[in-house]
Amino acid sequence: MSPETKAQRRAVESTKEAVEAAGRAPEDPGLRDRFSLLPRAPIRIICCPLDKRINHGNILRLAECFRLEEVCFAPVGSDREKDYSGGFAAVTWQPHRWVDTAQAVREAKDAGFRAYGLVLCEGALPLRAVKWRHPAALVLGRELEGLDKEVEELCDELVAVPLYGMVQSLNVAVSAAIVAENCFTAFLRATPGFEPARVLSRGIAGTP
Repeated sequence: MSPETKAQRRAVESTKEAVEAAGRAPEDPGLRDRFSLLPRAPIRIICCPLDKRINHGNILRLAECFRLEEVCFAPVGSDREKDYSGGFAAVTWQPHRWVDTAQAVREAKDAGFRAYGLVLCEGALPLRAVKWRHPAALVLGRELEGLDKEVEELCDELVAVPLYGMVQSLNVAVSAAIVAENCFTAFLRATPGFEPARVLSRGIAGTP
């Protein structure tokens, strides 16, 4: 095993220990046992194939932070490893699966979800103007190519994050965070009884 690999594994184990310690916080006794019984926000994140594998972990962690219903990742090739870097702590807590993107969108729509495709093109509705309808499916495109044509045509609405600088794109996980927070806040306004799992977060959540 190379020195770099040993160092990486030590770092991962150290982080896991920190996460485990946080999960045993005294102000949240029994939370780990009852967490699966807590209601989830009726929001799904559905991803087209992602080239940068670290985005899988980042998106999973994002979904867990908001206690979203599910994340659907497009399957990776047999020559690539499923990588949850940046979000492995969320693997245990956040429901997710690997499924064809178009299939995931169709399943969501059959279940009553409205599909919002995240794009950056003319004709897309700017994020601040979206009138969210829940349950909602947030459909993310590939890092460079955006939404696959078939997937885009399945979406009920196309949404864009307007950019005001020179760079005309955002990392897919960053874009997902911006859109998910906006969609989640709209859900909270309509569902004031939905509370954070942690006592500390309940104390700072406030009214959206």
